Amino acid sequence: MAAKKLAILIGLGVVTVIIFGPPWWRPVNPCVIGDMSARAQARVPDALKEIYFDAQKIRVGLGSAAVGGWEGLGDAVAVDGSAWIRNTNNRSPRYYDTVSNRYFQSNGFIFVPLGIESEQQWRISSPTSLAQLRNALAKINSAGVIFSGYVRLAPLRIIAIARPAIDGQPVSKNATYYYTRPMQSAPEAWVYVVGVVAANAFLKRADHAWLSSMLIAPPSRQDAGAGLVHGLWLNSAPEDLHSPPRRDNVLAVGQLMAETVMVEGELALYPVTRAGSCDAAARAP
Repeated sequence: MAAKKLAILIGLGVVTVIIFGPPWWRPVNPCVIGDMSARAQARVPDALKEIYFDAQKIRVGLGSAAVGGWEGLGDAVAVDGSAWIRNTNNRSPRYYDTVSNRYFQSNGFIFVPLGIESEQQWRISSPTSLAQLRNALAKINSAGVIFSGYVRLAPLRIIAIARPAIDGQPVSKNATYYYTRPMQSAPEAWVYVVGVVAANAFLKRADHAWLSSMLIAPPSRQDAGAGLVHGLWLNSAPEDLHSPPRRDNVLAVGQLMAETVMVEGELALYPVTRAGSCDAAARAP
């Protein structure tokens, strides 16, 4: 009996340390593949040039990815064992199409590890702009939240990078060079979204460099949330909100624009605990 009580106390102690202890005791979430500053500066680190990652080792994620060579590096989402990528290789017969594959390359990608479960559901039952969603989620967890799920948008506004950001020209300073295709839109559409948001104040912290390199926080809104949301534009409404997107129902992948409004849906929330390098955990065998 004494041994059983001791085991229970030890178990409670471990849980307490994980929840309330120093950051380095907490589980890693999100995992960071590559170098987010390299992604922003349109560089491919030498250490990643020959490395492939396995989407089956990822719960959900977003960032930049390529299949078939770095010349196709584009906006990407990973879900249910597949990476969905907007192909930017203009020599490919599938240029600017959305392609999918289990294995992919990346110079910058964040994802929720398989061992991390959603801690909360966020239901959308009234029109909510992306800015409103970012601010609301940043208040829940100022250190950051990754979210995913199906939403109905009215309207949909989506854009995707059209040239691979690999030649050293920073994306933020050369938007017209990279975004050569017009924004796509629809009066209404269902989308599977994967996004990340954090309070602007936290983006200034050194331990959030992985996030601040991806996001541009408005300097006049220091109390608001900044975020990045990618989505899989679907041909039709999903049959089951709790099942992953069907391959034959995916139309395109890209970044959702600020004008997008969510009118219905449910999001799974994964609070950021501490970011960590998980290259080895997600590498292809």
